Amino acid sequence: MNIDLVRFLSIRLVALGCLMAVTACTSLPADLFGQGPADLEVSEAPVLQTVQCEEPRPKICTMQYEPVCAVMESGSINTYPSACNACADIAASAWRPEPCEE
Repeated sequence: MNIDLVRFLSIRLVALGCLMAVTACTSLPADLFGQGPADLEVSEAPVLQTVQCEEPRPKICTMQYEPVCAVMESGSINTYPSACNACADIAASAWRPEPCEE
């Protein structure tokens, strides 16, 4: 397990303990595994998994709009209105549940 992840989780547990005990915690311990909370750089962005398109490819898709970012066989990416629409394109190999960043 990555040491930064351990530090991050430890800080979260201390903060959660403060909230659950309904105490007046004004700050976290200054030295938690060698670093204070302000020293840690933590990304809150979720990691989205890529889903492979399966055979047989869809021939008909509903009009439901849930944009996905499709990874094309060429390595490029394109936004499609849904996972069904992305996988209906034979050039798409996989998708992730978010629009592609422009």
